[in-house]
Amino acid sequence: MRLSLSLAIVDMTSNLAATKNSTQFECYYYNSSQSSHKGTYNWSETTQSWVLSSFYFGYTAFMCLLYTSADYIGGRLAVFVAVFGTSILTILTPLFASINVYLFMSARVLEGVVESPFFLGVGILVNKWALSVENTTFTSIALSGSYLGFIIFQPLTGFLCSLSFLDGWPLGFYIYGVLGIIWSIFWLFLVTESPQNSNFLTEKEKRILSPQSITQKMDFRQIPWRKIITCKPLWGVCIAEIGLSLNSGLIMNCLPTFLSNVLGVDIQSNGWLNAIPYIISLFGYLLSSVLVDLARESFMSLKQARRGVFILGSILCAAFGFVIKAAGCNSLIVIMIVSISLCFQSCGVSQLVPNVMELFPICTGLMYSILNTVANGMGLISPYIVDIFTEGHIESAEHWQHAFSFASICTIVAAFIYSVLISTTPIEWARYNKE
Repeated sequence: MRLSLSLAIVDMTSNLAATKNSTQFECYYYNSSQSSHKGTYNWSETTQSWVLSSFYFGYTAFMCLLYTSADYIGGRLAVFVAVFGTSILTILTPLFASINVYLFMSARVLEGVVESPFFLGVGILVNKWALSVENTTFTSIALSGSYLGFIIFQPLTGFLCSLSFLDGWPLGFYIYGVLGIIWSIFWLFLVTESPQNSNFLTEKEKRILSPQSITQKMDFRQIPWRKIITCKPLWGVCIAEIGLSLNSGLIMNCLPTFLSNVLGVDIQSNGWLNAIPYIISLFGYLLSSVLVDLARESFMSLKQARRGVFILGSILCAAFGFVIKAAGCNSLIVIMIVSISLCFQSCGVSQLVPNVMELFPICTGLMYSILNTVANGMGLISPYIVDIFTEGHIESAEHWQHAFSFASICTIVAAFIYSVLISTTPIEWARYNKE
């Protein structure tokens, strides 16, 4: 629901590149199908950057503030509130946009606030349900839904935007909002907070999972903020997240605009092309998680496995980010380069959440909220990075390449810092007390 806007905004707004003189296009001959596109709104490049970023203002600002609420009500209810509330606001999105762009952005900020407990809830549930030896694989499977959602609904969004009924683009917000409400109702009745409360497990399975369901928590007043701020492994994870999330933020938020304004891809094809990188990256995300769990039980320590996968994934992700412009005006080659880059990026990402759970078992929710705040902070600034590098040249592949190269450099630097600061041993004050 949150990312449907990245593609819908291409149809909502007039094609900015098409308003320029055709001789300014590096791929101007490829843009003929886009030149006649007239969007519902005539928003400037800067306004579009604000619109795309507005969700992340609410999401990042309230992530840590809502940690105690998510921890108090439990992961199950936190996920329900996040999905149900976001669904309602998604349905109302076209109405807000039709009234005023500032009301629209305010609604997106509120949507970010409402959705912010979602991954906190997921982290709490994973910590109760996953066996320690399967931590990486279990976490990756649980979080792979975000990839599947993008794979399924980006092409659907592109198709809906191509329809003339209700101007096309509002249909996605209506449909996804209704599906979200239906899903949240099923979630509320089928999911339990811990294995012991589940009606779908045998007694033997509950006994196996019972050590994972320790309910010991750290009171908010007992949180050692000074130790958190000076924790080197946490800094390493956060810096690593900055590098990788800057790359993924550019792709998730800005790739549809790149395809439309630089390569002139029509809205329906844009949806299909945007799904391809996530199909490939989902494969890398799950495969790398399984390989780490296998390696730690056979020939490598967990620390060595995490470090190796993360460094390899980050460097290869950055390497492909440097050469996007080399594809020229061929959208398929551009997508394949982006897909390979995102695939390796997902290999690195798959190591960070399990690493946080290993380091801070007693306050996983808080630490994950900090990590997710950092990650989505990059989603907030990525449209502005594109705006800075492409200002006045939204149609220029060369200027877009500067943005991608900047993100790649940040990824490489972050990878080496993480490799130095990485730890997989639980922090002393964040361990469970054994009585």
